[in-house]
Order: sequence, then C-alpha cells, then structure tokens
Amino acid sequence: MAIEFFDRLTASVSRTAKQVSDNAKSLADKNRIRKDIAAIENELRNRYRDIGEKYFAENSENPAPEYAEMFTAINELKNSLAAKQREIEALEGTVICAECGGQILIGSKFCPNCGAAAPVAAAEPAPAAVQPICPFCGQALAADALFCAACGNKIPEQPAAPVTPETPAAPVQPVQNVCPNCGEVLSSDALFCAVCGTKAPGVD
Repeated sequence: MAIEFFDRLTASVSRTAKQVSDNAKSLADKNRIRKDIAAIENELRNRYRDIGEKYFAENSENPAPEYAEMFTAINELKNSLAAKQREIEALEGTVICAECGGQILIGSKFCPNCGAAAPVAAAEPAPAAVQPICPFCGQALAADALFCAACGNKIPEQPAAPVTPETPAAPVQPVQNVCPNCGEVLSSDALFCAVCGTKAPGVD
C-alpha cells in the first residue's frame, strides 16, 4: 500500500511539474510573439511615415485637392517650429549647424563639433532714425533745425545723453585650449576651431 501511494504521489508531482513547465514555455512563447508583433507594427508606422514624408516633399508645391488642407497644416507647423527654433537660438546666442545639428555661437565661422562652415545669420535692420517734432505745434522738423518752419518758435536744445561709466574689464581667465592655427581660445569640449575650422589640439 505504501509503495502504491508513493508511486501515485510521484506520478502526480511529475504531471504537475510538466504542466508548470509547459505553462512557462507557453508564456515565454506568447511574450516573444508579442514583441515580434510590436516590432512589426513599429516598422509599419515608420514605413507609412516615410511614404507620407516622401509624398509631401514631391508634391508640396502642388498637392492634390483632397490633401491641400493637410499640406497647409503641415506648412504652418513647420513655420511655427522654425520660428520657435530661432527664438531659442536668439536666447542662447547660437545657431544650428546644418551638417551635424550642433550649436554654433553667433559670430563663429565654423562649427566647433564637425568643422563645417557656420550658417550666415541674416543682418538685423538698422533702427529707423527718430523724426524730431516741434514741441509747440507738433510739426516734423529737420534733424538740424533751430526754429520750427510752421510756428517760428526756437527749438529747445536737447540735453546731452548721460555718459555711462565704463565697465571694468573682466579678469583674464587662464587659457585652457588654443587653436594651433589662429590662436583662438577654444572651449574644453570643442573638436574644431569656430574661427578657422582647424581641428582642436589632441583631436585625431
């Protein structure tokens, strides 16, 4: 009786162990298949996106009527994105390198990351000269007028602009890295000189 009991117990344990093993294998297979499905779905989304971008690039000047509204929305978003990027660049005093996407300080001639020529920043328009006005009658005056041609009153002299005291020069910082070609001081992480495009010292 005891031997028969232990034989039944052993058989039961074996069946349970096999069932657990089969369940674990089934779960692993399901997880593997789910990962494959997610990868395929992601690849499909990328392919659809590539088709859309290619179609937009090829038809941006003359989209089909059924896509005109979508094209207009995309162009508006692109313009908004470019404007926001220019705002960031202005706040940071940098422009974006067209070759590597790195930041270039405004005024630099080359990208410190890849050595490509820096984009030429558009010159800001000069501020318009302020038109002097007669304080008595409001008539516009010539810049060097002493009397108003409309009312004959003498134009009061404008007070001289206050002289701003010179700001003391900042203490000279020790030179960490210098361009071997032009002597420009380089930042510690620069790979190329922003002035002449020469590789930084130590860059292979």
